[in-house]
Amino acid sequence: MRSGLEIQAALAAFVKKWSGFSGTEKAEAQTFLNELFACYGSDRGEVGALFEDFATSAGFMDLHWPGVLIVEMKAPTVDLEKARDQRQRYWLESSNPATDTPAARWVIACNFREFEIWEPGRYPGEARARFALHELPDRYDALLFLQSETIEPVFAEHRRELTTDAARHIADLYTALADRAAAPIDEIQRFTMQLVWCLFAEDLGMLEGYPLQATILDLLASPDPDSARDIGYLFELLNQKGNHNRHGRYEGTRYVNGELFARPAKVYMTKPELEHLRRASEFDWRAVDPTIFGSLMEGILGDERRERLGAHYTHEADIMKIVAPTIVRPWRERIDATSTPAEVRALLDELVAFRVLDPACGCGNFLYVSYRELRGLEHELKQRYARLCAEHGEPATSDLPYYPLSNIKGIDIEQVAVMVARVTLWMGHRQMVERYGPAEPVLPLTDLSGVRAADALQAAWPEVDAIVGNPPFLGSQLLRASLGDGYLKWLTSTFGVGIKDLCVYWFRKAHDHLKPGQRAGLVGTNSVSQNTARDASLDYIVEKGGVITDAVSSQRWPGDAKVHVSLVNWVKQPPAAVEQFVLDGDEVSGITSSLRVGGADAWKPQPLAANRNRCFQGPIPVGKGFIVTEVEAKGMLADNSADYEQVVRPFLTSDDIASRPDQSPSRWIIDFAQLGLEYAAKFPKALSIVRDRVKPERDKNRDPGFRERWWQFGRPRIEMRDAVSTLQRYFAVGRHGKRVAIAAVAPGVIASDATNVFAFDDDYSMGILLSRAHDAWAWAQSSTLKGDLRYTPTTVFATFPWPDPVTDAQRQAVANAASALYVRRSELCLEHTMGLTALYNLMDDGGFADLAALHKKLDVAVAAAYGWPGSVAQNSAELVARLTERNRLIATGQRDYSPFTD
Repeated sequence: MRSGLEIQAALAAFVKKWSGFSGTEKAEAQTFLNELFACYGSDRGEVGALFEDFATSAGFMDLHWPGVLIVEMKAPTVDLEKARDQRQRYWLESSNPATDTPAARWVIACNFREFEIWEPGRYPGEARARFALHELPDRYDALLFLQSETIEPVFAEHRRELTTDAARHIADLYTALADRAAAPIDEIQRFTMQLVWCLFAEDLGMLEGYPLQATILDLLASPDPDSARDIGYLFELLNQKGNHNRHGRYEGTRYVNGELFARPAKVYMTKPELEHLRRASEFDWRAVDPTIFGSLMEGILGDERRERLGAHYTHEADIMKIVAPTIVRPWRERIDATSTPAEVRALLDELVAFRVLDPACGCGNFLYVSYRELRGLEHELKQRYARLCAEHGEPATSDLPYYPLSNIKGIDIEQVAVMVARVTLWMGHRQMVERYGPAEPVLPLTDLSGVRAADALQAAWPEVDAIVGNPPFLGSQLLRASLGDGYLKWLTSTFGVGIKDLCVYWFRKAHDHLKPGQRAGLVGTNSVSQNTARDASLDYIVEKGGVITDAVSSQRWPGDAKVHVSLVNWVKQPPAAVEQFVLDGDEVSGITSSLRVGGADAWKPQPLAANRNRCFQGPIPVGKGFIVTEVEAKGMLADNSADYEQVVRPFLTSDDIASRPDQSPSRWIIDFAQLGLEYAAKFPKALSIVRDRVKPERDKNRDPGFRERWWQFGRPRIEMRDAVSTLQRYFAVGRHGKRVAIAAVAPGVIASDATNVFAFDDDYSMGILLSRAHDAWAWAQSSTLKGDLRYTPTTVFATFPWPDPVTDAQRQAVANAASALYVRRSELCLEHTMGLTALYNLMDDGGFADLAALHKKLDVAVAAAYGWPGSVAQNSAELVARLTERNRLIATGQRDYSPFTD
């Protein structure tokens, strides 16, 4: 599923292509809409959206996605107001009781230059959004239903460019002050955020008379300006109760408090810095987007540690993938179920008591969006209350409660992040008063002591009703260097699951903190659904009564690491059966802890005894010095004093398999296997290299075996060597890669630890390994690394149920198809001088049709060997479902399993 960042990038190209279009509606409307869907990573045809569909009294709809969307396209010269009657009639007549098709939820009117988005069933009198084509990348989240009908769009008007420019001005000012050490760094940080709030408050009328801007202008006019004195004095006033000393330019100032000005910062600024601040004050701070601004400020003020802890800016579209299922949708379902004023009034009381926690809140993005959405739900409830009172002839109470900002709670390890989060929320508070009406007074600032600095894993969490957030990502192998031995010991003793990716511990603690019926939604690296990390996180949640309701199994996440993440929403011990599950934007029957289709009781594939000792990770040398140059290798092999072929061997890597046209090894290595030192000495040239290049490194190793047997590989994989010792060839696959690329390997070649080795040499076994069945199983059962597959023998091969062909003819059909495919694949690689990755990329794009046909023939033969119809041969989802069931039958003793003839 595409991230917000990827959608924005695609829309930028879309806008560039269509910005000059001046043709007719008929000529290009369908191309325009197909490409618009594609920007969101979806296919118009596959989701069921039809062109020129459903004749109504207004004619045929340009696009109709039954129950979801109607699009009415007009030529660029046509005013969208002229589409009003047609649009309304389309919507009124789009339902079809005979087929149980409801009226479309969304209606778009577009003339290639402008968009109007309507939700007529909920808001018939006014469009939810209007914007020009060039604004589309900035307003991409208003069309998120194009990615999936299950995703809620966001109609908040963003000013991303304005916000980024404003943040850049403040960032430059902060950097200038920090670079010349104008004050202690923590005071410069406070000073920056105090300035930001004042700029925002002035434009929204919270500080009448623009006292900060007036002070800046006076300072610039002074021959000897003292900003520490004058701006510092303003900040002191903002921390004082009462009206004393509030005259002149300070007459409109009020008591602010909220701890923001509890320590008024006093920083001396140069005239160029004051001029820079003056220009920053000219932005329309009313229109600054707190989510973007807060993220930028957090990165500016405290980027080093947060980067080390894997914290990244989160796009609002991605935030909504957590906030909507965990907060908005459950409340909206309850709102829609009310039918009397009394029910609405009671529900409003429940809503305003609802508390949200982000236990890794950073700059407060998740908290701000949660608050905004909860105020929106409050507004919906009040509108519904007024309407139902009118319908029932009952008087409406005017003094209705509001959703309080203090119900928003957060924890972050960095004090700077907490400061930014509070300012973000105070900005949001004032903006929501503009949008939805009064709540608590905007001044004095609401007490946000519930957003606090602490180590969330060590601190007690407040009692809340929902948990959302984006905990820090940090791989288990990096934790020690970042957090230290003592912290790792504490993690191990506290959680009892060993050392995992840092985010795993948040999933466990969040679930433990929930009460029955409460919900949580967290972002984690996609390791949370894989192998041992899953055992400690999502498996734990499911075992403890959690039901995963919504998830994105994998998508790219912003940041330099380009990590791939999973977004997981769950409810703890739901009081009633969960009826709706959404996985990767599609409604499904249930979601497993592996973030696959299925329910909580779905079968978890088990290792099969017959598969043992057939697949191995390659040997691990533990020492770069074992690898030698081709010149060195050829020199030793030419020495007739000893049979150096026994210990100087070609060394195969995963990159060789993926990139070299003949999949041959590109390197050489000295491999003494299990030879004792006295036998290794019979190869003096090789032993001398290892003694010089490997032994010094091994002497420092903590493992005594590595130190004492310094001439041997650290992990020589004796079982693997025994398994392939009598074979004419064996097969290998890269442990990490974008594909399950299988290659045949000559017996004299030693595979690296970056590969996995299969102990087979026959064409039939090669066919099974090359088949779609094996490929689909590998992707379903293996872990992934940055979106690439990570093939593990224990989770993939050990659980993969091989076929038991009924006849020799079925076995031979697989062997023949595999042999033909492998020969042709080898010919193509050599003919076009390309490796397997490049070859299959072209095949996927429509090239090498003969190779694709050979793969299909093999897949059909393998399906027949399983006893399955050819129609499932290339259907990955169906293959995984059938293989999972076969694994269950074998593991539970309900099916015999003797797949290997030797």
